[in-house]
Amino acid sequence: MASVEVREDNSGFVDNWQSGKSLAECNLHMLTSEDSCDVSFRVGKEEKLVRAHRYVLMSRSSVFHAMLCGPLAEKEEIKIPDVEEETFSEMLRYLYTDTSSMTAENVTGVLYLAKKYAVGSLERICLTYLESSLTSENACAIMEQAHVFDEEELFDRALEVIVQNGDIAFESHGFKDLCHTCFHKIVSAEDFVIKPEIVFTAAILWAEEEVKRREWESTPENKRLVLGESVYELGFTAMGIQEFAKTVVPSGILSGDECTKLFCFLSISEPDTSPFKVRPAPAIALYANTISTDLSELESYITVSCSHNMRLIGLWAFGTETSKYNIVIDRKLGSPKRWNEQMRISAKPSRRDGKEVKLELSEQTTLEANVNYRFRTHTSTGTGGWLGTQIRKSITVGKCQIAVSQLYEDGVISRLMLRICELS
Repeated sequence: MASVEVREDNSGFVDNWQSGKSLAECNLHMLTSEDSCDVSFRVGKEEKLVRAHRYVLMSRSSVFHAMLCGPLAEKEEIKIPDVEEETFSEMLRYLYTDTSSMTAENVTGVLYLAKKYAVGSLERICLTYLESSLTSENACAIMEQAHVFDEEELFDRALEVIVQNGDIAFESHGFKDLCHTCFHKIVSAEDFVIKPEIVFTAAILWAEEEVKRREWESTPENKRLVLGESVYELGFTAMGIQEFAKTVVPSGILSGDECTKLFCFLSISEPDTSPFKVRPAPAIALYANTISTDLSELESYITVSCSHNMRLIGLWAFGTETSKYNIVIDRKLGSPKRWNEQMRISAKPSRRDGKEVKLELSEQTTLEANVNYRFRTHTSTGTGGWLGTQIRKSITVGKCQIAVSQLYEDGVISRLMLRICELS
């Protein structure tokens, strides 16, 4: 076998750094050491020098191939002013090694570059990272980025998280930074599980930030101007009349005539609310507190009576996605009045929010005005869970008064999703 002679002065010595390294490791070494680089970039506002290899870039991106090959190929240093050097280098790392180090700080910049240079596999990695890292706190920021990059699926997923967790999402910094298109999409969404006055307060905070961005004076008139058509989506018709008087009227966002129209709707059921949208009532919380339990089988009885006809469109209950629920709704009929079974509902958990799950009902039902309805709920959890305690006995939703009572001290059903309706 031939041998390599190595003299004391190392003359003629070959640095065999490639030995034992994978293709990706060798490529990364070539990039980081700038060995045999033949293309240069000036990146970011500071125009930092980044060097790379034409062959690698051309083999990984059709855009780079067009930039670096042919009669129109770039001959000088290529300027990339729209991202910073760290972000551009992260994309290069992926092109050389097929691996990435995504963080909350760099993912949107890398996604921008992946789209710009048609690196589809890196684009998918970025989108997967964004969706998997969605939280109530960052959903607004991710939704805005999804809008910028025209990613409909990610946009819809972020919107779903915001609707489910509006009380947290509205307090995030990302909410104030939304463009008007995204802001409008959020406030016009259905089935928020928070009170409409919270949505209104958040909308005013967004309007204040938008006025600052435009360098306008912070006046009610200017806030109304930046809100635009979105003001008609803010759920005034689902508020209680006292909440409307205390929260909305002092803001000066609505004119006197608009306030009068909405007061008529909230007090005497005046049907004409145009151009304001009649919003469904939010999911009403039945309990003020929760307690933990190690019971695997739970029974709950609550009685509900509404001052107006309400359609039951959904329920929230304490538990997990693996819990099983059986619900029987009775109503008092006849003379003397007795409980009679009205319907049995199979309810399947569809999504989780902390200690609660939303139940998709097998069918909807109407709760007629001034009739007592009893919800008999049985759940099996297998591992224990939570119960509601300290029930809210009197609840106001828009123009509807809802009375709630219970047979036992604690309960399983946490929230009711009700929509006001009028029977002919």
